[in-house]
Amino acid sequence: MEIKKPIIKRSNEIYQRAKEIIPAGTQTFSKGVTQFVNGFAPKYIDHGKGSYVWDVDGNKYLDYIMGCHPIILGYADSDVNQAIIEQLEKGSTFSLMSALEVDVTELLIDAIPCAEMARFGKNGADATSAGVRIARSVTGRDHIAFCGYHGWHDWYIANTDLNSGIPEFNRHLAHSFVYNDLDSLETIFKQFSEQVAIVIMEPLTIFEPKNNFLAEVKKMTHHYGALLMYDEIITGFRFAYGGGQELTGVTPDLTSLAKAISNAVPLSAIVGKKEFMSVLDKTFFSFTYGGDCIGLAAAKACIQKLKREKVPEHLWKVGQLLKDGFNKLAKDHGIAEFIECIGYPCRSIIAFNGCGIFEELEIKSFFQQELIRRGILWTAYHALSWSHKKEEIQFTLEAFEEVLMLFKQVVINNRTLRDLIEGEPVKPVFRKVADFNSYTIKKQNGS
Repeated sequence: MEIKKPIIKRSNEIYQRAKEIIPAGTQTFSKGVTQFVNGFAPKYIDHGKGSYVWDVDGNKYLDYIMGCHPIILGYADSDVNQAIIEQLEKGSTFSLMSALEVDVTELLIDAIPCAEMARFGKNGADATSAGVRIARSVTGRDHIAFCGYHGWHDWYIANTDLNSGIPEFNRHLAHSFVYNDLDSLETIFKQFSEQVAIVIMEPLTIFEPKNNFLAEVKKMTHHYGALLMYDEIITGFRFAYGGGQELTGVTPDLTSLAKAISNAVPLSAIVGKKEFMSVLDKTFFSFTYGGDCIGLAAAKACIQKLKREKVPEHLWKVGQLLKDGFNKLAKDHGIAEFIECIGYPCRSIIAFNGCGIFEELEIKSFFQQELIRRGILWTAYHALSWSHKKEEIQFTLEAFEEVLMLFKQVVINNRTLRDLIEGEPVKPVFRKVADFNSYTIKKQNGS
């Protein structure tokens, strides 16, 4: 395996231009320089194919970020690309509706257990916010109980440390509960009696639901007169063809979908039971690009291929090889107390424990740096795709073993990890976060 520090001259030159004209230097915080070892990692991608990307300096990487999860088939998938090309020849947005809206809706109804109707947006936040609006309209209530990350709109982001510019009242209408902690949800219902419109959560996270958690959440939510919405932006079509609700057998009232629905072509959907979705007949959810045909054509081709090729089953299979292989290596090298691969095989994450010796973000930064040096683009989680085959997993495990051995020497020799990081360590996107979405998760049992 070639080991080298990547040349990132052009990346740095472009970034110098960006800093002056783009706030925060990026369109997406999780793609910005704070999420990578600044000074070592590349900053700009030029193109991708399958599970690989090439940066603007020509460096090639095996990618485990995959556009922040939506690339479920692989970059530039031939079937999705062909569908896009054919639609481009026809046009993208028209003065009337497109039959593709009906075609894709029917595919979603067939795939997602709760889906009886669907409407489309462009990103996940559109869909989750639509669910909040539906629930408020149905119930006549304003408050929200949430668990996890659900987009950039006011109702959610008000409760993070990136809440500048958001009216104060929003912070008092949304309340966070803890996954696998039913009492934390009931506390919200009791504190805001007959005021909670909706419970919104990811059905599956890094941790498995315990003690029939999802079924109990559904029971409690309906008992208190609220709607249950699953945010399946990540889990949809990845954990199973029908998403987390198919895998667990617990069906919500509403579901938001995006990312894997179209192999990253901008598209999202809010789906759910007809009695609730029909509220959108009179509740405003409408915009110019809601029926954009490029996204819909991509989604039609993508969803059909996901089912035809049994893609979710493939993700579980190769993901299990990666997860088991990594944990065996960590154990064999005697450093399992510091690092562990946790989560579901189709979407696992490396958890770090500094054990009072290291900062977790420094361990993450060191591993990211050394994997980049070995041609792997990585930010602790593994967003596997159809294009990640056994060969890619083997390559990754070989790289992991080399980095684990380096880290072991750091531990044995009582070295300072920061001195080995050739740039600025990564930083969290949110500092006021107390849930499973933090990429600095310490090893725990999910309680």
